[in-house]
Amino acid sequence: MQDQPGGLLGRMPKIESRSLKYGYSNARVKAMKGFLLKGSFLDELIRVGSIEAMVEILQKTGYKADLAGASVTYGGSALVETAASSNFSRTVKKLIRITPKSDRKALEALLIRWDLLNLKTMMHAKRIRKGYEDVKPYLFDIGGLCEDDFKRIMKADEGNLMKELRRTDIGQKMLAIGTGQLSRQMKDKFTNALRSLDTFMQMEAIIDAYIYLFMDQVLSEVGGRDVSDIRQILRKEIDAKNIMIVERLKKHGTSHERIMGSLIRGGTMSDAMLTRFIDAKDLQAVIMLAKPKFHGLELKAERTGLADLEIAFEKSVTEQKVHAFHRAILSVGVVIGFLLLKEEELNNLRKIAKGKEFNIPENDVRAMLVVV
Repeated sequence: MQDQPGGLLGRMPKIESRSLKYGYSNARVKAMKGFLLKGSFLDELIRVGSIEAMVEILQKTGYKADLAGASVTYGGSALVETAASSNFSRTVKKLIRITPKSDRKALEALLIRWDLLNLKTMMHAKRIRKGYEDVKPYLFDIGGLCEDDFKRIMKADEGNLMKELRRTDIGQKMLAIGTGQLSRQMKDKFTNALRSLDTFMQMEAIIDAYIYLFMDQVLSEVGGRDVSDIRQILRKEIDAKNIMIVERLKKHGTSHERIMGSLIRGGTMSDAMLTRFIDAKDLQAVIMLAKPKFHGLELKAERTGLADLEIAFEKSVTEQKVHAFHRAILSVGVVIGFLLLKEEELNNLRKIAKGKEFNIPENDVRAMLVVV
């Protein structure tokens, strides 16, 4: 029996090899997806009248142990947020363990943004003179920063921030990257931003851009169709962030030149396209411009604020994440796709808890959720 090059028989050894490499991790992840909180369950959490009742319902899920551990120190929304952070961290560490070693750097690349989020959270807390215990519920021990790093950074005075960051795994990685002129320029800006709290606050968009550059570079080294899909989703996230930056700066009468200088590079939109968003007269015009790039993008007539627009973008991008998860077969893309979906669950729980804390109407909380 003969087979043409690239035919079924020619592909069988490759398929078998991928099955051996990814079969276990992909099967585990597919099973884990079944435990993600469903939309109906999230709706039940929204309907109950208090955070205490919300916690009682969550006790019936995989969050039980995390809630028990957090309840020793925290209450209210901080309890839910701490438990959600703990659960997310445990899940991420499990994903890293079951991912083939040769592909772990792809997963770890996406965790870089959580290090950035941690860094932003700590910098903001330091600026308003909050301590480590105040900020602990909002930190994630999953990337290149661990609990000991958090404590040292929170204790460090402004003159020693860079020194403490250089001691961390993420600090060494991010300050070492430097391939290509853009990368070197971004690294210099990132380094300067970490020298003082005020500079950091002024350069958050630059830091965001650097993180996306870092993630994309690492993922490009991994390669593969599924990873390419993930990279495209990250570029769409940049597009969405840029549109929101445009709209927020337009409200303050910022000039075209300054808006363009504030945007994150690395998305899919050209400068000409970004200029069209800057020139758009209202949010409906923005929606019409964005629809070709964001499937299912919709802004209901009764919801016309910038927060509503941001949620609409989140939902569209999340739809792509779900698609990427289901499309991925026998690859690290299955693991990465699940990580992106787990992130949305974490964000939803935090939104519900904060909604109850601030007595936000149920329908408004429901509209904020991005259900996967």
